[in-house]
Formats: sequence, structure tokens, C-alpha cells
Amino acid sequence: MIRFARRLPRPHLVSACLVLCAGVGLSLPWQAVHAGEVPAQAGLAASDATAQRVGLRLPAADKVEFHGAVNFDKAGGAGGGAVMYPAPGLVGLLAAVATHAIVSGTMRDAEKERIRTKADQVLVPYQGVLDAYHHQELMQASLTHMKSGGAKQIIAQAAAPAPGDIMVDSVPLFYLTQDHQALILDNAISIKTAGRATPYETIIRIVSPERGGEAGPDVWLGDNAGMLKWESARMYAQALDIALADMATPAAPALPYKTVRYNEGASERMERAQLVSESCDYLVLRTLRGNLMAVPRKAEAQAACGAAAAPAATPAG
Repeated sequence: MIRFARRLPRPHLVSACLVLCAGVGLSLPWQAVHAGEVPAQAGLAASDATAQRVGLRLPAADKVEFHGAVNFDKAGGAGGGAVMYPAPGLVGLLAAVATHAIVSGTMRDAEKERIRTKADQVLVPYQGVLDAYHHQELMQASLTHMKSGGAKQIIAQAAAPAPGDIMVDSVPLFYLTQDHQALILDNAISIKTAGRATPYETIIRIVSPERGGEAGPDVWLGDNAGMLKWESARMYAQALDIALADMATPAAPALPYKTVRYNEGASERMERAQLVSESCDYLVLRTLRGNLMAVPRKAEAQAACGAAAAPAATPAG
């Protein structure tokens, strides 16, 4: 289970934390760092906001952060789940994301460091690739995966949006499960757009499908780390799509809560949540704490969904 804040703090504090967490940015005008605008695609929610031009602002921190996921069912912490944050509010949670505070706040510093160091050992085979994996590459690759919004650009951290544009700041933090089966993304997001007095701010979790028998460094790192980079860019884009759709929704509907079971790598997890949307591959949930997450559907549910969606065979005439 993911421990998030129950309440959102004042928006300007969250915005300040995003800036502080990201560090000092570049100073370039509003422009695409790479000429990478893509045509508008069908969005997740019908809204003028999701048809506006979207600027993805580069974090000042250059390198994409990866860590090993911690299974607290076995780590001696309170509760289960791959990652746990001690922060009491969203400002603190953003700071925790940026500083990798991945263990229970009740644990002593020495124990935190021991667990963190041990968890990060899973990344040893990947370190050469991760040291050269930058936000520019991640975000540029994500443009082709995003389904919401209009034309999209990567812009410098110090840039200001043009009137009417959507500005997205984010602090992505990835985890690799200890069995090498899946990636987890916690993406802290702040979106500024015309018509909103305060930014939309949230942290969205994405869990990748498990790799099954293919899991391991050879698969993730093969073809110049093609699978690792493709999956991380897809997850980053998915988090942004969910945030833009949620921002465009006037109010959360009164949906029933139910227990959802999903896999985090090869381990089964449970979340008590509302079902916001679904596809054959993913469920988008709103948890009891009001946070959004996207989890892969169980293999049998994916198969049933695919079979139901397949067109019926036409009898021979």
C-alpha cells in the first residue's frame, strides 16, 4: 500500500518545493529544446484544457533518478508495499520523492540507510546506462506516448509559458522491483494553465506490467537499453495523461470503493480504491487518500477483456 498525504497543502508551497527539489534551472526562452511537436491526439477527457499546447518543463536535475524498490513486508517497516514515504503532507512528500526518503519515518537513520543501500544493489547491472539517462531523453521519448493535450514541447526549466499554454513541471522517480520484473514511477506533477487560479498538483503512481519469465538485466538493457527507456517513457507519459484528464474533471464522481488486486512485479498487492477508468491493460484508481495510481490488470482479466473486444468471426458465405 502506498502511504500518501491525506490533504493537499497550499499550492504555492508545493510549487516552491518543486523548484527546490529540482534545483537551479537553465535560462532559455520558451522554445522546444528539440524540434519535437507532435499532432494533437485523442485525449482521456473531453476538455478545452487537454487540447491546448503543452509545455513539459525540464527539471534542473539532469539525470533521471532510479532506485531499488523496498518490500516493506520483509523490511521490518510498518505496512507493506514497494515504497513508503514518511512525509505528512504533499510538500513533504515531494521533498521525500526528490531526496529518496523511501523508508518509514519511524525507523532510525542507520536502518533507513541500510535498507536503502541494500535495495539499490538491484541496480548495479544497470548503473552504466542510468548514469547517462537524462530527463531530456526521457521526456522527448514520452511525447510519442502521450494521448492528451495538443502540440507538445520540451522547454527549459526557467522558461515561462505563452498565454493560453499549459505548463507541466514534474519530478519523476523510478523504482525497479527486486525481482527485476517491473518498474514503478512516482511522478510529482504541477500543472499551470489559464483559467485556474492555482496550479493543479498531485503525485501519481504508475506500476508497469511484470515482465514474466523474461525478467532480468539482459531484457531491460538489450538493444541499447531499449526496453528500459521505452517503458519508462511510456509510464511517464501515462502519468501526465492521467493528471491532465483529472485536472479537466470538475469533480470526482461518487464511485463505490472496492478492493483491487494487482501485481507489483511478481508480488500481489491490494488497494482499496475507486475505479476511475479502465482499459484491457490498466486500471486507473483513486485511493482512499484521494491519490491516483495506474496498475496493470491481472493477466486473466487482460485476456478476458481482449477476447470480449475482439470482433466476432464472420461465417463463411
